[in-house]
Amino acid sequence: MAKLFFLVSGENPTLPFAEVKAILEAENFTYSILFKLTQVLVLKSDSRCLESIAHRSSLTRACGIFVTRCKASIKEILSSIKRVSLEDYISPSESFAVRIRRIRRSAPEINGLLLEREIGRIIFESVKGTKVNLERPEKTFLGILSDGNFIFGLRTIEIKGGEFKKRGPSRTVFSHSAAIPPKMARCMVNLARPKAGDLVLDPFCGTGSFLVEAGLIGCRVIGSDIKRKMIEGSIQNLSACGVKSEGLLIADARVPPLPPSSIDCIVTDPPYGTSTTTLGMRTSEVFESFLSAARDLLKKGGCVCLAAPETVNVSRIGEELGFKHKESHFIYIHRRLTREIAVFTR
Repeated sequence: MAKLFFLVSGENPTLPFAEVKAILEAENFTYSILFKLTQVLVLKSDSRCLESIAHRSSLTRACGIFVTRCKASIKEILSSIKRVSLEDYISPSESFAVRIRRIRRSAPEINGLLLEREIGRIIFESVKGTKVNLERPEKTFLGILSDGNFIFGLRTIEIKGGEFKKRGPSRTVFSHSAAIPPKMARCMVNLARPKAGDLVLDPFCGTGSFLVEAGLIGCRVIGSDIKRKMIEGSIQNLSACGVKSEGLLIADARVPPLPPSSIDCIVTDPPYGTSTTTLGMRTSEVFESFLSAARDLLKKGGCVCLAAPETVNVSRIGEELGFKHKESHFIYIHRRLTREIAVFTR
């Protein structure tokens, strides 16, 4: 078990942390959380989990081996790093760089560039034979200023969001105004905790966003939608992203043409906005009827991750139908809509 740090997105206060934990659980890595700061999570786990985070996560920015933590003052930081056995993290023949990230203007009195140079000098003098290389270093040390703390680690993974932008609404073959953005779709897939090879269903598949993201991390996918136009659009989008489905069906989510206990996970965004149709049903009825059908489709222990207006109180609906409410996260969209991302287990 190694001490690991995760620098996560600041787009939501809880979702990025929940995504890291969900991925670890999906990939069967045991972990224990040591502490959490704004956009920083430090935990103990098998270091091999970092590759899983790199492959799956949409809301993690960087991660690696945790080295030390102290108060955010130049004196404390340099003293703390001098006490570290730096030869445990870099060999004499290796090149390195030091980078500083400041979270939400933490410790504004600290000059980041000056701190990078001072830490670099300590590493250079402590481990003879190392070389500074700011362009293509073999090792990158990352210092993070957050909540008046300084976290220092060896960054082994950096995750860029370019691949998600390539699948954004302006670049997909078929798009719709109600479609969930790729980064959020991937996060919700992760919250459902599927493993590679698991069968993931979206019974309101729309443009296929969830199916694409689940397929790209190695899941088998199946989708349905009551509108033929959406199924045709999903077929185009999955094909453009190189994802093969187990089936795309024109079907009513209330009466899915699938056998009981055949699905490992369900990830979906049922209709509830002005740009989608609810077939004349009240929004709460949409969720009640869908979750009732989902209960029979899911294997025991399987997860449902869905989006709903906060006003629907979907966690109550799910529990009344026999699901265990695992977690909820809230995203403010505009004055009339705060979206709840809820996760249930069967």
